[in-house]
Amino acid sequence: MIDQPDYSDPAYWESQGIKPIIINLEDQESVESGCEEVKQRIQQAISEIQETDDADF
Repeated sequence: MIDQPDYSDPAYWESQGIKPIIINLEDQESVESGCEEVKQRIQQAISEIQETDDADF
């Protein structure tokens, strides 16, 4: 049987080249800054995809 990675372990994501976003759900400031970081990463990923698509044409 193949062992599944522990996706809840930040070390797993770091080993994949992805910096985890740690959010303390009991701290409103942590939630807000974490959500902002998620939005920024999504926007960056969209920009990279668009650049790749533009280069294909």
